[in-house]
Amino acid sequence: MSDNQKGLEAEILIEKLVHRGAGLGRIDGQVCLVPFTVPGDLVKVQVTKRRSGMVEAEVAKIIGLGPGRTHPKCEVFGRCGGCQWQHIAYDRQPEFKAEVLLDTFRRIAGLELPKPQVISGDAWQWRARIELHASRQGLLGFYAAGSHDIVEHDSCPIAWPELSELITPIRRLVAKFPPPDKATIELVAGADRKVVAVIRGYKTPEIAKKLSRVPGISGVHAQVAGPGWVSFGQKLVRWDVPGPDGTIPMQLDPRGFSQANPGLNAQLVSTVVLATDPDDKVLELYAGAGNITVPLVMQKNQVVAVEVNRQALLACQSFLQPRGKTAEFIPGKVDTVVKTLIGRHFDLLIADPPRTGLGPVTEQIVRLAPTKIVLVSCEPSTLARDLKVLTNAGYIIDSTTVIDMFPQTWHIESIVLLSKH
Repeated sequence: MSDNQKGLEAEILIEKLVHRGAGLGRIDGQVCLVPFTVPGDLVKVQVTKRRSGMVEAEVAKIIGLGPGRTHPKCEVFGRCGGCQWQHIAYDRQPEFKAEVLLDTFRRIAGLELPKPQVISGDAWQWRARIELHASRQGLLGFYAAGSHDIVEHDSCPIAWPELSELITPIRRLVAKFPPPDKATIELVAGADRKVVAVIRGYKTPEIAKKLSRVPGISGVHAQVAGPGWVSFGQKLVRWDVPGPDGTIPMQLDPRGFSQANPGLNAQLVSTVVLATDPDDKVLELYAGAGNITVPLVMQKNQVVAVEVNRQALLACQSFLQPRGKTAEFIPGKVDTVVKTLIGRHFDLLIADPPRTGLGPVTEQIVRLAPTKIVLVSCEPSTLARDLKVLTNAGYIIDSTTVIDMFPQTWHIESIVLLSKH
């Protein structure tokens, strides 16, 4: 299909969903990817783009509905880039994600695996942190799909109500006090539902002072020119993780990373910890502020925790020390630190890398030769690439779990357990 055939219309049947959430059909045998479709949909599409042996298209008309199609809950769905699957009934979304994960493993790594265990939770009001974008024109909202255009809306159905209810008052404030250029206001709620805002892009603290007085805001951090950060009110948020004797309440800095879905975070942590024997010597890469580290230490594991964010490690250390617990904390880039650990013995290696995956670190893990590996991933394509290296080195995949941390989106959180026999 040549570029001058863009705009071509065709009638296709959607066969399945693929990585990044689009439906796959075929035009004269050629793969056609169509967003906002469901397997079984019969649709008339219009081609919008051609790329490397396939075409992309948009729905011109739905002729027949596939099983599982439903009406989106949000008025700006399809424009806002936050959700991509509100048109799919939630009871079908986790199983579709499991199929996409297996398909990605098959295509990239040549791995044929049994169906993963699937863990799901609330379909709506699950997100405990949202990022709002502000423009110098005084607009506030979420980015549109595939662009930095701002979509304004009064609420967000996947956010906790305590966050969603703050969108309108913050939008009014930004309209009166726009930033000098692009800015973000991130709202982070703790387990006690108290909200701390993190502002980036405003050069002075005035907006932070005003925001700290908005009902429902317990604290504000603002990155400003000069001192770097100014803070008003509550500085940390409460973060609960499961422990051997019940819930462990931690305090996290909202400026750092934390899982967006606290309701399923306990399931994620428990799945990882269950793969660990109490006498295992554990190396944890990308440890963050201790979401997994703390439960392991409380379980009496010997833990070496590696994390580039020194402040996150210090926060974890300060939580453990008063409780008479400790771990070996190593600040630094994972790819650099791991090389210095070659020769030390670890029964278990746990890694929760960013979307880019382990990359070159995978080869270093092979050299470390831990008996067991647990990989936590939010990106199937890089996970498949890393698994190909590990399985070629003799590791066997014992189990795969999909935890649906991101309902109404195509994003897939998965946990893979490997061992060397």
